Amino acid sequence: MDELEQFEAVLRELGELLLDLADLSSRVMLIGGQVLALESRKRGRSGMIEVETDTGEVVPRGFTLEPDLLFDLDGTVFMAGRLLEVLRERGYSRVRNFRWSKPLGETSVNLDLFAPAEVDPEELPTFMTPLPDARLVLRRQQPIELTIGDRPLRVAIPDAVGFLAMKTRAKLELRPDENKDSFDIFAYVKLVGAGAVLDALQQAGQEGWDIQKKLLALFFSRSSPGVRDVVAYANSFDPEQQELLAQSVVDLFAEF
Repeated sequence: MDELEQFEAVLRELGELLLDLADLSSRVMLIGGQVLALESRKRGRSGMIEVETDTGEVVPRGFTLEPDLLFDLDGTVFMAGRLLEVLRERGYSRVRNFRWSKPLGETSVNLDLFAPAEVDPEELPTFMTPLPDARLVLRRQQPIELTIGDRPLRVAIPDAVGFLAMKTRAKLELRPDENKDSFDIFAYVKLVGAGAVLDALQQAGQEGWDIQKKLLALFFSRSSPGVRDVVAYANSFDPEQQELLAQSVVDLFAEF
């Protein structure tokens, strides 16, 4: 199995899991890097997370094989019991506090579970990472439907406001020393289009304006932290190519 085949196997498994969850699937959202992958697939691309610069150079992040799932359970006992039942029936076992895993051919599928931060952990069926922006993200979900091979995948993903709210918080507050969140922001805006993203932020009122300010802090100039993060991903570029990449990142966010 090559990486694309492994990625598609994970997506097929995700689709089957959601079908087995039945009514509970309406309380589940896909968040994290695979949002970028599905936005890519929706546009007829492979799902690899990558950015092509204006000069034709490609900066890859690769395929992401770990679905991040946000559950809007609110301590509902029936729903909670159904979740664990389905996970175990499908061969998953808990390998970390927040992660359930199962072998899948030559690879494995690792589900990282999240819940709204304000939900009492004792009301959850298993440990889930608390997500501060969960209510915003859940409120602004959008459905996506794809066919992976011959299997349907129907799942909710965040819109631009929800995705960028999570990613800007992750970079500025939760993981300031890591660079993948900045790269994901750049890749998302490049993929969806700066104009479409800006329209969504402006229609979101104060929440959107708060995200705009964070984006400006990250991508205002070539010395801004988000721009430096993106350039760090292009470690095979020579200095001239890195300078061109940095300027293209700044140019993309200039209208924000």
